[in-house]
Amino acid sequence: MPMRVATWNVEWATPRFWGTAEILSRIDQCAAEVVCLTETHDMLLSGKGHTICSGADYGYPIKEGRRKVMLWSREPWRQVDDVGIDSMPPGRFVSGVTGTSLGDVTVIGVCIPWFGSRTEKRRGEERKKTWEDHEQYLAGLAELLRRRPAGRLIVMGDFNQVIGPGSRAPHALRSALAQALPPGMVIVTADLALRGRCCIDHIALSEDLEAQSVRVIDNALDGRGLSDHFGAVAKVSARPA
Repeated sequence: MPMRVATWNVEWATPRFWGTAEILSRIDQCAAEVVCLTETHDMLLSGKGHTICSGADYGYPIKEGRRKVMLWSREPWRQVDDVGIDSMPPGRFVSGVTGTSLGDVTVIGVCIPWFGSRTEKRRGEERKKTWEDHEQYLAGLAELLRRRPAGRLIVMGDFNQVIGPGSRAPHALRSALAQALPPGMVIVTADLALRGRCCIDHIALSEDLEAQSVRVIDNALDGRGLSDHFGAVAKVSARPA
């Protein structure tokens, strides 16, 4: 039986945000068994289901409830990791194993830093170069994925890269993203676009999984933006042996 998974950067929507009810409605309409939200609030998906989050410190002043990454599942999480690799920029990673219609699946939620991450001058902190955090994150992700045990794997979240034509990322970092993923893993959202904008919130599936369908989650309501990103949902099945 196929399952659905969804990801969306909700631009720090809180339970009090004017558009939160619509955001939650659109997520609910996805009928997803697993959801990854980025730039979110730790109470946004409270209630039924099970959530795990990245650490609160993502290299910027901490604001109550903010999390760069949250994973939600219908079933409980096991083997939870909110660090990844120590060398990775902090607070942008969470992973776990959960039961699904396809059996146990390891899910990694990511919020890969944007090109300007921590490039601002801050008191007592080292100023990063453009794309430096992004590059460092991809190097750590590559190392982590090389070590991972065999089994079904989904990596999803905010990749902060357009895949293919239209990407503004340096060629070396486009290659670094492709090489970070295990052999056979496919970014199934690579071709998604909405109103002339290419997708940067992505879903990647290991070679034993395949997408039957992929679609966007619209980020507009009556001409107003629910988020500065649009989301993605994929219907996923096991690839025939």
